[in-house]
Amino acid sequence: MGNFENIDTIVLVGMGLIGGSILKGIKESSYQGYVYGLDKESKVMEYAFDEGLIKNKDKVISPKGKCLIVFCVPALSLEEALKDLQSYDFLPQETIYTDTFSAKTRLLEFLEANSHLKQKFVIGHPIAGSEKSGIKNSSKDLFKDKLTLISPFKENSNQDISVVKGFWDSLGSRVLNIEPNMHDMIFARTSHLPHIISYSLMHSLIHKLGHEAFEFSGGSLEDYTRTSSSDPRMWKDVTISNKEEILSAIDDFISSLNTIKSFISQDNEIEIEKFLRGIKSARDSLIKEDS
Repeated sequence: MGNFENIDTIVLVGMGLIGGSILKGIKESSYQGYVYGLDKESKVMEYAFDEGLIKNKDKVISPKGKCLIVFCVPALSLEEALKDLQSYDFLPQETIYTDTFSAKTRLLEFLEANSHLKQKFVIGHPIAGSEKSGIKNSSKDLFKDKLTLISPFKENSNQDISVVKGFWDSLGSRVLNIEPNMHDMIFARTSHLPHIISYSLMHSLIHKLGHEAFEFSGGSLEDYTRTSSSDPRMWKDVTISNKEEILSAIDDFISSLNTIKSFISQDNEIEIEKFLRGIKSARDSLIKEDS
């Protein structure tokens, strides 16, 4: 668990699916310190308190000793959440910050402009989630055997990095490091673009087929478009936060679509099959290597 066992207080800021799952995971873990939660919705805070997930029923908190603050708010809400948090003039001196954001560009820009915070902020990203949202859909097992990426800055101390790694270890995650400036390029293509494709496909289906969109599906369409039921506000923030990389990923995808579109329009059976076989072979090989 690294140095995580030395943390006296955890404060979760934002108690939706991810924040709620963290709280439920902490409750099931061996952590013995204080756990507080903050959320804009008073009903969410009351629910978390009633479920025994947090010590506070309202926004009155009293962190003690060494403190870890975890931001689970939408990416564009960080500055507002931080401002609210810093109104608590009794936050411990020994405070470490981390996050769960899917896109990091805006966060990196903010931390570059706030170097005093940057040295105590260890960037994190659990690769786990659901198309469902809200604390009532959260799960204590959401992070078990899932990958969590941390992106330490050179300004971060080894002790602070160890605390954040230990925190995710305690929730059952496998923790790997990734360069901060590589994160958004990779996830624009492996996560953000697939969500945008799913939303766009549903847009097309609804436009053309209306209420019959799923009537003639054998089930794979429902699976493929599952992510278009994800939280719109969160994904709005992701697209704005990672705008340039997402636009680049969309261009790459359009290029691939245009390739197969060209073969189809030409009735080019040889190239169509060659294209499909090549992609099938590459995917099968990648999946086999990963397993």
